[in-house]
Amino acid sequence: MATRFTVGTVAIDVLDGEHPFKGVPTSQWHGNRQEIEGQAVIANLQADDGLRAQVALVEWPGGTEWSLRMSDLLAGPGDYDRLRDAGELAPKAVGNKLVARLRALRYKDGGRAGLDAVGWEQLDGWAGGDARALLEELGASRTGAYVDLLPDAPRFKTEPAVEVPVDNPAALFAVYGLTRVMPLMLGHGRAGVEAIH
Repeated sequence: MATRFTVGTVAIDVLDGEHPFKGVPTSQWHGNRQEIEGQAVIANLQADDGLRAQVALVEWPGGTEWSLRMSDLLAGPGDYDRLRDAGELAPKAVGNKLVARLRALRYKDGGRAGLDAVGWEQLDGWAGGDARALLEELGASRTGAYVDLLPDAPRFKTEPAVEVPVDNPAALFAVYGLTRVMPLMLGHGRAGVEAIH
């Protein structure tokens, strides 16, 4: 049975099973850019502003590289097009867990959104409550500073992070809704903008 939940104002429906997914792994974006096939858990996203999208958590061959990315943008305001090339989340595999550093899309000079540091307080605001508790309720095994969850992290050690079991990734889809969709929807970083239309 599919897992359904709402994060902020984004309804997320995580589909059962794994599905073949063709694409270019994150590590190859500046390399040969050859498409390969991985296995993905798929989720449908929907919001009242017209957003209809599908995102995929892809395990690439070998099991050492994972990507959470936009699979298909079906409808919604044009700002969501940015998710195609700026919304990638690349969690690190640690045994049977995935550890993801939490960064949020933010509008910058020139009007394009890019990933930027974010704190738990901002995430709480977008979640409409305690973001850590929400992620744990959805199956996250731990939340905290990146270095606490990934001790050999070379950089960004104090930024927020989440750890989820590979076989229960719902919390990662919640992270996508909180850190990718909600900031675009609310114009995070734009002066005087509350929502996109």
